[in-house]
Amino acid sequence: MRKLSIAVILVVLGAAGLFNGMSLVSDPTGRSLGLRVDMLPPWHSWDFLVSGMFVLIALGIVPLICAAAVLVDVPEAAAAAGAIGVVVIAWVAWQILVLDLWVPRAHVALAGGAVALIVLGATMLHHTRFHPYA
Repeated sequence: MRKLSIAVILVVLGAAGLFNGMSLVSDPTGRSLGLRVDMLPPWHSWDFLVSGMFVLIALGIVPLICAAAVLVDVPEAAAAAGAIGVVVIAWVAWQILVLDLWVPRAHVALAGGAVALIVLGATMLHHTRFHPYA
C-alpha cells in the first residue's frame, strides 16, 4: 500500500510539474497560468523561464521517473521519493519567503504531498532495510 501511495503522489506531482513547467517554459511571461512578471522581485530574472525549467525537471520529470522506480522496486526509490518531498517543501518555502508568492491552495497541496512523500518514503525505506523479505 505504501508503494502504491508513493507512486500515486509522485505521478500527480509529476503531471502537475510537467504541465506547469511546460507552460512556463513555452510562455515565460506566465500569462498562460495567470501569473504576471511584475509578481517577481526585482532581482529575479525578467521572466518565468528559469523557474519553469526547474518546475519541469525537478517537479515534473524527476517525480515521474521516481514513480516508475518505486513501482519496479528499485532499492533506493523510497529514499529518492523522500528527497523529492524535501525539494518540494524547499520550493514552496522559496516561493513564499524569497519570491513573495502566496498561493495558499497550491502551497498546501504541494506541502501536504511532500510531507506524505517524506513519511511514506521513510517508512518504506525502514521496512525494506529491516524486513527485506517481508
